[in-house]
Amino acid sequence: MIYDGYRSRSALRWEAATKLKGAVRLGLVGRHAPSELCFVEDSIHPMTLGVSSKSQVKSAVSASAPGKINLTLDVRNQRPDGFHEIRSLVIGVDLRDRVRCIVHPKSQITVACTDPNLNGQDNLVVTAATKLAQGADHSGGVTIELDKRIPVASGLGGGSSDAAATLRLCNELWDANLSREELATLGAQIGSDVPLFFSLPSALLSGRGEEVEAVTLRWSGWVLLVFANCQVSTREVYRAWRPSDGLGLPAGEEAGLMEAGSADELSALLRNQLAPAIFRVSPDVARAHQALKRLGFPSIRVSGAGSALYLLFDEQQAAMEAAQRVKRQGDGLTTMVVAAPAGESTILYEEL
Repeated sequence: MIYDGYRSRSALRWEAATKLKGAVRLGLVGRHAPSELCFVEDSIHPMTLGVSSKSQVKSAVSASAPGKINLTLDVRNQRPDGFHEIRSLVIGVDLRDRVRCIVHPKSQITVACTDPNLNGQDNLVVTAATKLAQGADHSGGVTIELDKRIPVASGLGGGSSDAAATLRLCNELWDANLSREELATLGAQIGSDVPLFFSLPSALLSGRGEEVEAVTLRWSGWVLLVFANCQVSTREVYRAWRPSDGLGLPAGEEAGLMEAGSADELSALLRNQLAPAIFRVSPDVARAHQALKRLGFPSIRVSGAGSALYLLFDEQQAAMEAAQRVKRQGDGLTTMVVAAPAGESTILYEEL
């Protein structure tokens, strides 16, 4: 996998592992924009490339961090703490960052990311490791390698997923022995979306997003992600939101969403109350949305409070054909096809 001409060591290890497992890779996300098509297989056996089992001494651990899309997003009243009450049905998608945590010889927590703009101490993976170290009374350090594939500020939850993966990995690396519930509670202190990544492949969110209920969807298939190649500020979107931007999900329709058996049936129930605010904040996303409608995709939706748009398909071939159509006629839009719903990956253990 290549990011702006740079191949990290963990990227090379991941690439070699996926080749051994016969994964189909049609494209990977770089720092600026995703490639046209992608199907990611993430079921690599822990013994690939000589990684150790959990019972052995661990000096490094790694896992992938899936993205997400919001099938519904209802915005309710603003709370005294400034956050808005929401209710959202979310599924994981098989577009993944790669997180690798390595024991640091000193009591330092550092990050090395394929996107140099994310190498600061304000990266959520650093916050996650710091909070876990404090909560577990751990004095050791860690170097966090982050291969970034999920576009920043796209509404796909990449930063929150990376933080959740870091909590899982450092919990193992440091033998902190926190439960998943404890890790999710810690994650809520980092960001509203972090807890949901402990409940994928599908979850129902409420509160400010930190109240999570794992649910089961009948549908599974393929998601065409479409990128306008811009970033959208969540804070600005919520500031631009108006109560008149849309009605909440009618009573009983959440059950209908979970029981929908086809992409068409599910797509008819999708909604995002933040979409009008996103279009006001980002004319680029608004233009992309209109362009896709003109191409004959009336069910196009925007995910979360970001810039990524998506369509659901039952068959991979249909999704790929739609992606090619967008490529030919979509005025510079880029696309990716991924499987959904998707959950967290197995942790790989290494001795260096």
